[in-house]
Amino acid sequence: MRNIIFIAVTISALFYSCVSQSEHDKIISEKDAIAQERDKLKQELEDIKFGAPNLLADGKKFYDAKDFTQSRQKFQMLLDKHPDMPQSIEAKKYLSNIDEEELWNNASTSDDISYSESYISKYPKGKYISKAISRRSELKALNMQRAYDAALNQNTSYGWKKFLEDYPNHDEAAAIRKKIIRLEVDEISGDRETGQIPSFNQYNSSYSSNSSVAITNSTGCELTVRYSGPDAAMITIPSGGTRTVYLSSGSYKIAASACGANYAGTESLHGEYGSTFYITTSRY
Repeated sequence: MRNIIFIAVTISALFYSCVSQSEHDKIISEKDAIAQERDKLKQELEDIKFGAPNLLADGKKFYDAKDFTQSRQKFQMLLDKHPDMPQSIEAKKYLSNIDEEELWNNASTSDDISYSESYISKYPKGKYISKAISRRSELKALNMQRAYDAALNQNTSYGWKKFLEDYPNHDEAAAIRKKIIRLEVDEISGDRETGQIPSFNQYNSSYSSNSSVAITNSTGCELTVRYSGPDAAMITIPSGGTRTVYLSSGSYKIAASACGANYAGTESLHGEYGSTFYITTSRY
């Protein structure tokens, strides 16, 4: 066993002794030269691949295919690597076109009207300006219908008020305002915190198809009175003031609000009436 080990060591020593230091250095130098040549070739390939003409050509290819993400990357790389090359001027024009194309793509595919409005604002003479204007009109109608359906489904005075805030010129605006009055009367009447409204004083007993009610506000606050019956009407009276509301005769549910409190009641109107609203504090 010892002889075998000795022979192995001897062979190893002879192997290493066969290569001189100069030869070793030469081998290392040749390896370095090969590596340098490889790196040089790699750089040349990189320069060819990412040269200004190729980057511009690649960018155009992706642009024509409407792959604007890849196209933008190529043109931006061209500007970063070769900012002073003539091709960079053309790349900037393409990037500007890509901005317009991407914004229009968002405007044409999204229900968010802000994209269409942004396009119209940014490109008033743009390639798709007529389509953008049509798209905005389409979305306005669509959004209005959705808001109307939502208010109809909710059917509360708040929901309809919000709808009219957003669409004050809706074709049914007048009818919706009357609907809001009727809903407010029902909502106030159904609230258990609502107080009793004072009775009206009739000035004459003759029947009339039209009625009038003169209301004096002695509450110390602004007074709002709503009527829901054959007509729907609302009148607001400043503190200390008197106003008259004119209605078709018939039975009405009435709701009033003043000083943060609500009051409700019913009244059958068929002539001339008067009423004074005031608030008292009771101690128990």
